[in-house]
Amino acid sequence: MRYVVNLLAGFVLAGIVVSFALAQPVEMSRARAAAIRECNVLAAPYVQYTWGDWQLYIYRACMARHGQTE
Repeated sequence: MRYVVNLLAGFVLAGIVVSFALAQPVEMSRARAAAIRECNVLAAPYVQYTWGDWQLYIYRACMARHGQTE
Protein backbone atom coordinates (compact mmCIF):
# COMPACT_ATOMS: atom_id res chain seq x y z
CA MET A 1 0.00 0.00 0.00
CA ARG A 2 2.81 2.39 0.85
CA TYR A 3 4.31 1.73 -2.60
CA VAL A 4 1.07 2.81 -4.31
CA VAL A 5 0.88 6.02 -2.26
CA ASN A 6 4.50 6.87 -3.09
CA LEU A 7 3.90 6.13 -6.75
CA LEU A 8 0.83 8.38 -6.88
CA ALA A 9 2.67 11.15 -5.04
CA GLY A 10 5.49 10.88 -7.57
CA PHE A 11 3.06 11.21 -10.48
CA VAL A 12 1.43 14.26 -8.91
CA LEU A 13 4.78 15.89 -8.26
CA ALA A 14 5.94 15.12 -11.82
CA GLY A 15 2.74 16.65 -13.19
CA ILE A 16 3.27 19.83 -11.20
CA VAL A 17 6.88 20.13 -12.35
CA VAL A 18 5.94 19.59 -16.00
CA SER A 19 3.11 22.12 -15.85
CA PHE A 20 5.46 24.78 -14.45
CA ALA A 21 8.10 23.94 -17.04
CA LEU A 22 5.65 24.28 -19.94
CA ALA A 23 3.93 27.45 -18.70
CA GLN A 24 4.55 30.48 -20.87
CA PRO A 25 4.59 33.99 -19.41
CA VAL A 26 1.68 36.09 -20.58
CA GLU A 27 2.59 39.54 -21.79
CA MET A 28 0.01 42.30 -21.79
CA SER A 29 0.08 45.13 -24.29
CA ARG A 30 0.52 48.66 -23.01
CA ALA A 31 -2.83 49.65 -24.48
CA ARG A 32 -4.64 46.91 -22.56
CA ALA A 33 -2.84 47.74 -19.32
CA ALA A 34 -3.75 51.42 -19.71
CA ALA A 35 -7.37 50.54 -20.45
CA ILE A 36 -7.59 48.29 -17.38
CA ARG A 37 -6.16 51.02 -15.14
CA GLU A 38 -8.49 53.68 -16.54
CA CYS A 39 -11.59 51.49 -16.35
CA ASN A 40 -10.82 50.39 -12.79
CA VAL A 41 -10.56 54.03 -11.72
CA LEU A 42 -13.79 54.86 -13.54
CA ALA A 43 -15.73 52.00 -11.94
CA ALA A 44 -14.23 52.30 -8.44
CA PRO A 45 -16.78 54.74 -6.98
CA TYR A 46 -19.64 52.34 -7.72
CA VAL A 47 -19.10 49.77 -4.98
CA GLN A 48 -21.18 46.66 -5.39
CA TYR A 49 -22.92 46.68 -2.01
CA THR A 50 -24.55 50.06 -2.75
CA TRP A 51 -24.77 50.16 -6.54
CA GLY A 52 -25.32 46.47 -7.31
CA ASP A 53 -24.08 45.54 -10.77
CA TRP A 54 -23.33 49.09 -11.94
CA GLN A 55 -19.64 48.72 -11.18
CA LEU A 56 -19.40 45.75 -13.56
CA TYR A 57 -21.49 47.44 -16.26
CA ILE A 58 -19.36 50.58 -16.18
CA TYR A 59 -16.15 48.55 -16.32
CA ARG A 60 -17.41 46.47 -19.25
CA ALA A 61 -18.57 49.54 -21.17
CA CYS A 62 -15.26 51.27 -20.61
CA MET A 63 -13.28 48.25 -21.81
CA ALA A 64 -15.54 48.00 -24.88
CA ARG A 65 -14.91 51.69 -25.68
CA HIS A 66 -11.18 50.89 -25.63
CA GLY A 67 -11.71 47.89 -27.91
CA GLN A 68 -10.63 45.42 -25.23
CA THR A 69 -12.27 42.32 -23.82
CA GLU A 70 -13.17 42.45 -20.18
